Amino acid sequence: MGQSYNLNADCTAATMPSIKLVQPPAHGSVEFVSEKIFSHYATGAAQIRCNSRRSPGKSEYYTSNSGYSGKDMYKVRVSYGEGTIKDVTVNINVRKK
Repeated sequence: MGQSYNLNADCTAATMPSIKLVQPPAHGSVEFVSEKIFSHYATGAAQIRCNSRRSPGKSEYYTSNSGYSGKDMYKVRVSYGEGTIKDVTVNINVRKK
């Protein structure tokens, strides 16, 4: 569902973000995984070249309860280890296959 990262210009991890589940989803679960991810830095950022390679970060994976379809949401607080903290609400629309 989401990714968090804080990279140096050479694409190494400046810090590894810490993610806390503030409000769990009502109809599923969320897992946080440390893995290599593709970043999405804006044009002009020192880390722009990191967008084309896998770099250290954390991913969020949502799994709905069996048989559920409809809307769900969860909230996380991401701390980047250098003073930046972001509260994020993730809205999900679960569809049947």
